Formats: sequence, structure tokens, C-alpha cells
Amino acid sequence: MTIINVLIKSGTFNDFTTLALLTSGFVASDFEVRIFAMNDAVYALKKDQVGTDTVVRSHYGEFSEKFSESLNSGKAIPWWKLLSDMKEFGEITITVCALVADVVGLEKEDFHELVDDIAGVANFAADVDDSDFTITL
Repeated sequence: MTIINVLIKSGTFNDFTTLALLTSGFVASDFEVRIFAMNDAVYALKKDQVGTDTVVRSHYGEFSEKFSESLNSGKAIPWWKLLSDMKEFGEITITVCALVADVVGLEKEDFHELVDDIAGVANFAADVDDSDFTITL
């Protein structure tokens, strides 16, 4: 089985949407996906944050407007729902950076159910060594 690591550093709606769309493609290709969240991506995975940021940011106002409309109409699936759905179909783990979690005072119970674990960068390094590809968002 092909293993893909994805390092996500940003907690923006756009970056998490990209993560979810890529993950859905990887799952459809029967890849194992290991996601490691750092920086404010850690904060975006808090229970009380998931689903609160639905702002599509773009230099192109028309894109933001059209993408927001498709989310509101149900044509596009928000990233947290898509990731949740993909976890039912494929091998996906989401780990948040232990250092960042510690710095901002978060523990496992503070995170959304999408999060599987809290671990250090050494864990991510071991995953990179054991994988086929690594992508950074």
C-alpha cells in the first residue's frame, strides 16, 4: 500500500479544504494517509473551532463568492465532513504536534474527534522515513 504523509501548517479554511480534497483522492486510490498538523492548523482542529471558519479566502472575489455559495447549497462538502467521511472508507490518521499543543495548553480531549493522536515531530520524521511521499500544505 502506498503511504502519503501530509504536513499541514495553516489552519485556514482554504488549506483544510485542500487537505480534504487531496485526502479524498488518495483514499480513492487506496493510499494510506498520515496527516500531521503544526502551527495554527493544530488550533483549527480544536472541538470548538472545527466548523466555525467557513470563510473562503481568495484574491478573486468571484471565486470566493461562488465557492461559498456551493458550500451553502450543499454542492461542496466542508472539509471536516469530507475528512470524517474519508476516515470511514480509508486508512487516515490525524496527529497534532505535541509541542504546539503544549504551548497553547491543549490536551487530547480539547480536539475534535477527527484527531487520533498528539505526538512530537520525531513521530512525523519516523512516518516520513516509512512512507512513499510527503506533501506540505
